[in-house]
Amino acid sequence: MLRLRTRKPVQLDLDHMRMLHHEAIEQLELMRTAVEAAENASDRLRDSLDDMAFNHWHAYMDVMHMLCIHDQAMGSAMNRFGLKMRDAADDDSNPRQLGLQRLLLLLLLAALLRRHRRMEYIFGLRGGPMGDYLKETSTMEREHMAELVSMIHNMV
Repeated sequence: MLRLRTRKPVQLDLDHMRMLHHEAIEQLELMRTAVEAAENASDRLRDSLDDMAFNHWHAYMDVMHMLCIHDQAMGSAMNRFGLKMRDAADDDSNPRQLGLQRLLLLLLLAALLRRHRRMEYIFGLRGGPMGDYLKETSTMEREHMAELVSMIHNMV
């Protein structure tokens, strides 16, 4: 007789997830630096810095794609906000309007950086008495990250 096996949820590799969140933090910090510098630059220098910021955003979206592959809950959260990770990095149809909303972009980047640092911290904890609380809070963090990514992606 054939026995049906129930599928066990895939266990997250916590070290790999921490590494991916760390790389996301690096890309966002590089983008933030370029946006801050472009705020004080003019003409060609500003355009070059804006290009750097866009390049870091695309690299960040590549990291998010990898995060979504390994963390199905993150992928689901991203899909709820209308971001299909395969298409997000290739969407160059919108004209760039970075200069108009630099301050808002910097604030959103700071919020997104904070969320990634929090997720990196959560994945660094290996169980313990706060396990249930951390599961709940990580769900909320994923939702907020997805919403922030969607906001920034619509601006960029």
